[in-house]
Amino acid sequence: MDTNIPYVLSVTNLPKILEAIQKAAVPDTFNLDFLKDLGFSSSSDRPVIKLLKYLGMLDGSNRPLQPYKDFVDHNKSKAVLAERMRVAFDDLFNSNPDANTKAPDTLKGWFKSKTGASDSVATKLASQFKALADYADFTAVPPAKQKPLGVNDADHGALPPTPPPVALEAKVGLVYRFEIHLPDTTNVETFRAIFRAMREELKL
Repeated sequence: MDTNIPYVLSVTNLPKILEAIQKAAVPDTFNLDFLKDLGFSSSSDRPVIKLLKYLGMLDGSNRPLQPYKDFVDHNKSKAVLAERMRVAFDDLFNSNPDANTKAPDTLKGWFKSKTGASDSVATKLASQFKALADYADFTAVPPAKQKPLGVNDADHGALPPTPPPVALEAKVGLVYRFEIHLPDTTNVETFRAIFRAMREELKL
C-alpha cells in the first residue's frame, strides 16, 4: 500500500463528484477543466483527481483506466469502488477486514500510524476513507486474500483471481539405484552369471 495518500480538504462534495462522474461521458483526460465541467471548480475539490489515480481509476497521465469506465456503469459503480478501495488500502483491509464499517475516529489512529501524518491530516484521511466506503458497496466484493498485483503501484492494477483449492492425493515413492562394476572380461558367461545372481537376490 502506498502511504502517500492524497486527500480532499472537505468530503462534502465527494459523493456528488462520484455521482457526476457517472452521469458524464468518459473523458480523454480527467483534468481540472473536466472537473469544472462537472460543476466543481473549488480548489478544495481538485485533489480528487489525485485520489482517482490513487484508486487506480486514472493512469499517470490522468487518462481513464478500465475501472473508471466500469464505474460509470450504474450497475457496477458501487462494487467497482469497493474493489478499488480493497486494492488501494490493502494493508488496512488485511489488518481489519471490516474497515469499511468503522467510524472515522476509529480509523484515524491507523492512518496516523501508517502514514506518519499529523492529527489533522489523519482525520481528513479517515473521513475521506469513510465517505468513499459509505458510497461503495462492499457486499458485492468479497475480501481479497492475495496482494494486488504489482500495482504499478501507481496504477493499482486489477487483482488476479484466486485459483480454487485443488485436492492433492499424497503419494510417497522410493527409488533404488544400483551400480554394478563388471569385470574386465570378454567372457559372456561371466556376465550372465552375474545377472542371474542379481535376479535371484532381488527376486525380479
